[in-house]
Amino acid sequence: MENNKAYNFLKEEVLKVEHRLFCARILGSAIGYALMSLWLNSIRATASLWFVWILIIIQFALYIWIFANGYGRAKVLGLNKDLALLLFIILAVLGRINEWELLVIPLLVVVMVIFSARNKNVSDERQSLLPGE
Repeated sequence: MENNKAYNFLKEEVLKVEHRLFCARILGSAIGYALMSLWLNSIRATASLWFVWILIIIQFALYIWIFANGYGRAKVLGLNKDLALLLFIILAVLGRINEWELLVIPLLVVVMVIFSARNKNVSDERQSLLPGE
């Protein structure tokens, strides 16, 4: 009985750490993407072309990183990895159409943070932190 309590306590702590790390990664990349977009829009007309292209590459990497974080967490949540990959590719492509990124990115972040908070599965990478049941 005491061993089960310790296991449950450790599992809850590992789940909290995983959730906080995921939130930091996805929010950091989303905020970085938004700030990079604002900065690019303000300097695009006056900055040199090579500098603008470097910033565009960084912005695109942040954009992809948002969806990569969501995909990784969706696999931990138990979503089929092929279905999750297809879903996040569709969302990434839809986000690049017109101004849909203003809807897709915040919606993705909010939904994934909520699902992550409700998660009861420990990821394979953190499974080694738990004692044998």
